[in-house]
Amino acid sequence: MTRSPQHTTAPSITLREAREADIGAILEIVQSAYRGEGGWTTESHLVRGARSTEGEVREMITDPAVTLIVAQGPDGPVGCCYTRTEGDRAELGLFAVHPAAQSGGIGGRLLQAQVEHVSAAGMRELMIQVLQSRPELHAWYERHGFRATGAELPFPADPTLLTVPGLRMIEMVRPLQAS
Repeated sequence: MTRSPQHTTAPSITLREAREADIGAILEIVQSAYRGEGGWTTESHLVRGARSTEGEVREMITDPAVTLIVAQGPDGPVGCCYTRTEGDRAELGLFAVHPAAQSGGIGGRLLQAQVEHVSAAGMRELMIQVLQSRPELHAWYERHGFRATGAELPFPADPTLLTVPGLRMIEMVRPLQAS
């Protein structure tokens, strides 16, 4: 049974690093946000199947190059995202807020926490890959300082999961000021 948190506003949320006990909640959040029918971030019309696996999330939690944070609501996690650092660049991913908690500022708080984290670590830019056919997500990232680089990348998972054959990823980058 899928947990459906009450609509949660950002002030009642705390951000913290993910722990192994959060894996199930993270998978539920990510699957609901990316493949569910609710919320404005769904990709269910473009991609089928699971967005992530227990093993992938466990690896993120234990990888020293990854910082996976959760947005903790009164009843458990309602959002998550990771950054993976390599050189002086960080990648943002697994960025999701449960559909029932969307539009309350949680995503912005998660993003800002990761920006502060990677800036303090000396990263010069934050990169994300977004599906081509997601203009509403492209616009959200642009409002938060990201710009498309012009690079198009292959879909990183099994291409048979795509409902639109040949769909690619758009790379977007946000310059950072190291703290």
